[in-house]
Amino acid sequence: MGLTKEVEEYYSTLDGWMRYYNMEPMGVEPNWLFDRAYKRTRIEAAKFGQANTFAFAKYSESPDVRTFETFSRECFNYAMSLPKSLPIGLGATLTVYPCFIVNRITKELSEFVKTYLNKHYSAFEFPGILDMFAKDLYYYPSTPVWGALYYRNFRKENYNLFSPKAWNEIVKPKNVKI
Repeated sequence: MGLTKEVEEYYSTLDGWMRYYNMEPMGVEPNWLFDRAYKRTRIEAAKFGQANTFAFAKYSESPDVRTFETFSRECFNYAMSLPKSLPIGLGATLTVYPCFIVNRITKELSEFVKTYLNKHYSAFEFPGILDMFAKDLYYYPSTPVWGALYYRNFRKENYNLFSPKAWNEIVKPKNVKI
């Protein structure tokens, strides 16, 4: 399954935006679970200690719900398996942003991602689906009661990391009134 020219260009731009958000690239083997992988570790008061953040991107020519769900869970499990300086739940949190990239999102996928919510102890799996045709990013739109402290920021960070629309908002000139 080869990447389209549009997806290759997106990845090229994505690499730059991930650097902008202080995400370091991780090595990715060809034909592996994801096409791109990034990580960031920093101290965050809002998360009561060390925040380990991982972002993964994978293009799918023929997307379906099962493939998306498997991708998201495997990205989360992979991030959990990586060494961290502090244990998750004991001074550290983990946030994983798997981004599934498709040419055009299906109704079934857009409905599914809006309801996909996996609970983990001191760890968060917040996947998104990027529709390359419309440049829209789909993800869980609500805030569960137990996630009230975090979910607004998860939506914002996921949008900023992966959405070309977010990137355009940052680089477009601001209207200046004189």
